Amino acid sequence: MSLKVCVFGSGSTGNCIFVSSGSVKILVDLGLSASRVEKCLRALNETPDGVKVLLTHAHHDHVSGLDSFCARHPDTEVYCHADCLGSVWQKTGKIRNRIISVDGDFFIGDVTVSPFKVSHDVPCVGYGFLCGGKKITVATDTGKVTQKVLDIMSDSDLVVLESNHDETLLLNNKDYSPFLKKRILSDKGHLSNAACARCVAYLASRGVKQVVLAHLSRENNYPELAFETCKNFLAGQGLCEGRDVKLEIAFADRMSSLFEII
Repeated sequence: MSLKVCVFGSGSTGNCIFVSSGSVKILVDLGLSASRVEKCLRALNETPDGVKVLLTHAHHDHVSGLDSFCARHPDTEVYCHADCLGSVWQKTGKIRNRIISVDGDFFIGDVTVSPFKVSHDVPCVGYGFLCGGKKITVATDTGKVTQKVLDIMSDSDLVVLESNHDETLLLNNKDYSPFLKKRILSDKGHLSNAACARCVAYLASRGVKQVVLAHLSRENNYPELAFETCKNFLAGQGLCEGRDVKLEIAFADRMSSLFEII
C-alpha cells in the first residue's frame, strides 16, 4: 500500500494537487481549468471518475475551476472544512449545495484526512493524508507556521509547503502597493523563502525526507532562488539537501514529478 502525490499546478494563477492511495483519488483545490486537470489525470493514467475534491479556502486561485469540473463530472464529491464553508459557498455556483462540510478527521476510502488550520486572511486549512502508515501533508497559503502546525507535519513522509516570495524582491517590487506588500508579509499572508527554509530545517531534523516547495510567486520569486535559499539554510544547520531531505519545486505552468511513498 502506498500514497502518491503530484502537484498539477501551484501558484497565484491556480492550484491543484493530486493525492492517491490507489483506490482513492483526491484533488486538493481546483483552481485550474477542468480541461487542464483532465489532461494531468490522463498523464498519470487516471480518470476523473470518482474524484474527491478537498478545498483549502475560498480564494480564486483555489476554486476557479470547481464549477466547470463538477459540471463535466457530476459524481464529483466536494469537501470543505466547516470554518471555510461560508466563504467557499459564496465563491461557488451551482454546486454549492453539494459541498460536504467536515470538521476534524474523516475518511475517504482507505485514507484518513486530517484538516488543520493555517494562518491566512480568509479561513484556510492544510491537510494531512494517512494511509498504510504513510503520511503526506499539504500546507500552502499561510503567513506563518506555528509550532502546532510544525508538529502536525513532522511525522510526514512528504510535505508540500509554501515558499511564496523573497522578501527583498517583494519590498523592491514597484508594481506592488504598500498595502499589498504589507498583506503578503503579514502573519496572514504568504510564507517567504526564508520562513519556509526554517520550517524545512525543523522538519528535516525530525525525519521528514521529502519537501515540495510550492505556491511560488511569479513576480517576487523564482525557482532557483527558492531552492537555493532553502538548501543554504539547511547547510547552515548542518543538514544536507539530498541526504537529510530532498527538495523539489512545484511550478504554476506544469506538473511536478509523481511522488510515491511506499
